[in-house]
This record gives sequence, structure tokens and C-alpha cells, in this order.
Amino acid sequence: MTAPDPLLRSSVLDYEVRLPVLGIETRFDSNSEDVIALVEQSFGRWRHLSEADRTAATAARVRVIVNEGTEIGGARTRIEHASGPDNRLLVHSHGSIAYVDPFRHESVAYATSELVADREHFRVAVLEAITFALLACFDRHPLHAAAIARGDRTALLAGLGGSGKSTLAYLAHSAEIDVLSDDHVWLQLEPDVRIWGSAPHARLRSDAVAHFPEVEHPGGEKVAIHLPPRDDDHRLVARGPVVCILARGDRASLVRLQPSDIEAELVRQLSPGFDRFPERNTPAFSAIASGGGWRLTLSGHPHDALPLLQRVLDGS
Repeated sequence: MTAPDPLLRSSVLDYEVRLPVLGIETRFDSNSEDVIALVEQSFGRWRHLSEADRTAATAARVRVIVNEGTEIGGARTRIEHASGPDNRLLVHSHGSIAYVDPFRHESVAYATSELVADREHFRVAVLEAITFALLACFDRHPLHAAAIARGDRTALLAGLGGSGKSTLAYLAHSAEIDVLSDDHVWLQLEPDVRIWGSAPHARLRSDAVAHFPEVEHPGGEKVAIHLPPRDDDHRLVARGPVVCILARGDRASLVRLQPSDIEAELVRQLSPGFDRFPERNTPAFSAIASGGGWRLTLSGHPHDALPLLQRVLDGS
């Protein structure tokens, strides 16, 4: 009789795919074909990344082992995240558990079949969470900002939740400006400063949708709007970042800020999930603030900001 294997260490991981997520070669292994399909949904576009943008010296591995099992807690399983020492991270629900171990360059998840069957929830709250949390340990500093780009100019739109990042991302896309992300990006410092995006969509609040009649809002707090690429694929990486600190006011305006002012604002805006690496904040913020930037004040009408975004991207 075969002894029980509660950690499923003997599971055969028949399915594998390798993708350069955030420019880092990442191997995904699973015993579930459904998990690999979700990997493709979340990260498949990264296979189009050019060789020049890949970091050959670093590799990572994400393993997902699925076992027959159930969760509790209603229709949507609650997923909790807990930070551990040395940038380790624990992700767990009632029946599933995952950990991020940067020293081993790997993340491992033991997930119930019921949780994986809730495809979108599992994909975002577990699969993407343990992948990005691992890669963030390797010169990919997480920033709470949207990123838009045109040519060799990139604008980082930094602000707390509700400051207008997603609205500006949608506005930029409608003006044929590339959108790397509407809410969070990753900063690479070596060998040069690069900004990595991840999400080809904008999450719009119901009050923002009122300014875009082409968008249908089904109700609820936010609706995710897919931003289709204008060419073969979404832009994934950009250089030449300029920071725009977002603010609210009676009229749209653009005011120059000194590097020290930008760094102070970025420190003030630090929020949970973006504060895992306090020792890296100073060099990261200094790198993107070194050339100065802007305070972009938004009025109650999002379209008022478009010529100001154009000005930032023109370098004027």
C-alpha cells in the first residue's frame, strides 16, 4: 500500500511552459492542464518579448500542484497574504496554500480543484500573485503607478487609489498612446532604467465611465475595460520615465516638481503591497525622480488632462 503524500511531493507535473515574464525567464510546471491554460491567459503575451529585453542571468520557477479538494466560505474563496522574513510570502485559503521563496527562485502552490475551477479568482489572487511577488525580488521594484508611453518617452502616473490612474490610462489609449499598465508597474535599475507593465486593461469607476459614453458599466464599483493593441501586441517595457504626481483640483494643470519633491511624494504614497522592499525605495525613487517631473492636477472632466499628457510625452 502506498503511503499518503499530504504535500503531494510525488505528483507528476506533466505540463510545462517557459515565458520571459517581466523579462525574466520563468518556468511554469503543473499537473493540471487547466492551470497551464491560465498561465497562457495571464502571461502568454510575454513570449513576444525581444531577446534584447530579456535578463539572461536570472531564472525563476512557479509550480502549481492541484489536488481534489474543496474550499469553504461561500461563492468566492477568501485568499489571504502574509509576509515572512527575507521577502518570503505566504498565500493561503481554507484548503490551499502557496509560498514564495526568493532564495530558491521559486514559488509553489498546492491548490484545491475547487479553487482552480474559480478560474479568474485563482488566476489573479494566486497564480499572478505568487509569480509577480517572486519576480519582484530580482531588480523589479513594484510601483503603484500607471504607465503610458510614446516613442522613447514614458509617463509614470503616480497616485493613491482613486486618484485617476486608470481613467488617464483609458484616456491615453483612446488617443493612441501606448498603455503599459493602469495601476502598477515594475522598475528595473540595471543595466539601465526600464519600466515593465502587465495589464492590457483599465479598471474604471462608475463616476469615470460617465465621461466615456462608449463604455457600458454593468454596475458595481469598477469595470475592467480591455485595451486592444493597435498593432500585433501590447507594449511590455519602456524607458525614459518621467513621474507625474496626480492631484485633484478645480482645473487641470501641470506644474514642474524638483526631484526631492517627487521622492517625498512617492514615499508618502507607499501603500500595502508596494512596501515589501523598504531598503530599495531610496535608490528606486531616486532613479525615476532624478530628472524632475510634474504635478498633474485633474479637474472633474478627464478629457481636460489629455493635452497635458501630450505635453509630458513631448518633453516640452
